[in-house]
Amino acid sequence: MIHAVTMPKWGIEMTEGTLNAWTAREGQSVRKGDPILEVETDKIVNTVEAPATGILRRITAVAGEVRPVGALIAVLADESVSDADVTGFIEAFQGASVMFEPDGAIGSAPSAGGADASEQRVSPIARRLAEKLGIDVSQIRGTGRNGRVSKEDVEAYAATLAPAPNANPQTRIKMSATRATIARRLADSKATIPHYRVEIEADAGKLQARRKRLAADADTRVSLNDMLVHCAALALGQHPQLNAHLEGDEIVQFARADIAIAVATPAGLITPVVRDAAAKSPLEIARIIAEMSERARRGALLREEISDGTFSISNLGMYGLTRFDAIINPPQVAILAVGAAQDRVVVRNGAPAIAHMLTLTLSADHRVVDGAVAAAFLATLREQIEE
Repeated sequence: MIHAVTMPKWGIEMTEGTLNAWTAREGQSVRKGDPILEVETDKIVNTVEAPATGILRRITAVAGEVRPVGALIAVLADESVSDADVTGFIEAFQGASVMFEPDGAIGSAPSAGGADASEQRVSPIARRLAEKLGIDVSQIRGTGRNGRVSKEDVEAYAATLAPAPNANPQTRIKMSATRATIARRLADSKATIPHYRVEIEADAGKLQARRKRLAADADTRVSLNDMLVHCAALALGQHPQLNAHLEGDEIVQFARADIAIAVATPAGLITPVVRDAAAKSPLEIARIIAEMSERARRGALLREEISDGTFSISNLGMYGLTRFDAIINPPQVAILAVGAAQDRVVVRNGAPAIAHMLTLTLSADHRVVDGAVAAAFLATLREQIEE
């Protein structure tokens, strides 16, 4: 009648999760399938359900903590189970799952090299942090099991030390699970994908006028970006080489343009996907993006809503940037960076004129997309925008 609640595994790449919030409290009765906590991982917040019916007798990890997959985070048990039995269950479970400890093996056997007891009472991550900060770990009193020194013990000890004269005050912020995932994926993309960029300018005057008419007729806010998503989807239909994934040594081209839209959130960049954007009107796209962007900022998107995009668009025009480069989101093979639409002086029929111009920069994976293909796509996109 005792059940472990452990850090679940969602996706093959997940190794740990951050406890975002408990939605159930200790002592509360729950039924199997009831939501009991939220875990942040891989850009989204997932709900964890009770694995069995019972009372939430013990919570062993609090909000903000990072735990590896499989680690014990709570215990469910019938009220007839004693507190001593719950405690015994927790201790036995920890002993059986030392492989999941983020700081190293708790209570592991001494190494063949014969390390002494003090070596065994300092977690590897705590030792690395102490070395980085220039702290003698033997001066730290460990608060963990059997006096084990943890990373938190090192941080607490460091906080008691007087700062060096003229030291620059600093704030250390631990990366969230979302930010850490973004950092890893972008670093991998930049290191492994041979990016190149092509750029084109388009007259967005007609597109802007149509946007205003649509918004006025439908009483719905339609942005220029919503219109561009529709135009890009139509252009991708003519250039399927860019509406693709690179998977191993295979290029997978898609018949449908599922366009991922970069949305800035407090946790980092999230990319909700507009499915089959070419088959949707600009008004439908506007409503979908508005709704998904709002939920993205709340961390309420589902995994399937940010997965499997075939092409990405990142727009920083609202910040006044005229042009920028974007990093490809693998396994996609291209991403479009959109700058601000601005009135500029252009030459028309040999004379200066004012036009509402837009700069579009395409980043493409040279392993899949040749320069001529990328250029042809941008030319088609410009035609869609100007017509």
